[in-house]
Amino acid sequence: MRECGQVNRRQVVLGALGVAAVPVLGVASAPAAEAVTASRLTSQLSAYLNARGGTVGIALWDNRSGKYYTYNNFQNETLSTVKVLILCALLRVWREQRRPITESQRYQIGRMMDYSDNAATDSLLAQVGLANVQRVARLMGLTATTVRGGGAAGTATWWGYSTTTAWDWLKLETYLVNGTPVLTPAERTFVRSWMSHVTQSQIWGVVLPGYKGFVNLELKNGWGPRTGGYRLNSIGHVKGFGRDYQMAMLSRAPGGFYYGRDTLNGASGIIYRELATPLA
Repeated sequence: MRECGQVNRRQVVLGALGVAAVPVLGVASAPAAEAVTASRLTSQLSAYLNARGGTVGIALWDNRSGKYYTYNNFQNETLSTVKVLILCALLRVWREQRRPITESQRYQIGRMMDYSDNAATDSLLAQVGLANVQRVARLMGLTATTVRGGGAAGTATWWGYSTTTAWDWLKLETYLVNGTPVLTPAERTFVRSWMSHVTQSQIWGVVLPGYKGFVNLELKNGWGPRTGGYRLNSIGHVKGFGRDYQMAMLSRAPGGFYYGRDTLNGASGIIYRELATPLA
């Protein structure tokens, strides 16, 4: 590994929510017996998370129904999930400056996105500039996100200690899936393509290892030790086997990395099971 709330009900203005046909796959997953409402999800998640310990914030958007849901929308350090925003900024700025992505940059992007390599991230952030990443965050309306950068890993100004909420990161992921004036369709596809083949050991959170082969894989995770609980965050898109939703998960786990990872995986599994039926 290379890493070191109040509920918000605001509406997001999004692009067209096109849903492609999905195949029926032979995975055991019974549809929810009741309508999948916000109160039902909160009841299911609270029963599970209250028994786990730590702090978890979740935000999701169901593309099938156009409904969204938030659970404990608190602010957390981003750790490596901010790498998605750094890549978005690089693409936007290079287009503005009419500069092509070089082979060296493609290699660094691959290291940053596939393996969560921090040295590659340091280099790409230096090339695009912190001010430009902050500007792109503003253009995307990520009002609860503070982007930091320039300091060494573990210092107060390190990019990994940028802060955000699950709601802001849900907006970022939903813009990548459904459209935003900030990025072209080709740029959005480029970012999502890098989120589609992260290394196997980093598949957890929004997309679980058991989903592979049955749903798409679009994911970026971030994790690292901090006072008050190990930070584990996950952002991604689940599409396939009747589902089509974006989700962001932020957490603090006093029990450490593995306990926190299992907590997020359990919450993600609940949501996957419930969203066999569109969110009402």
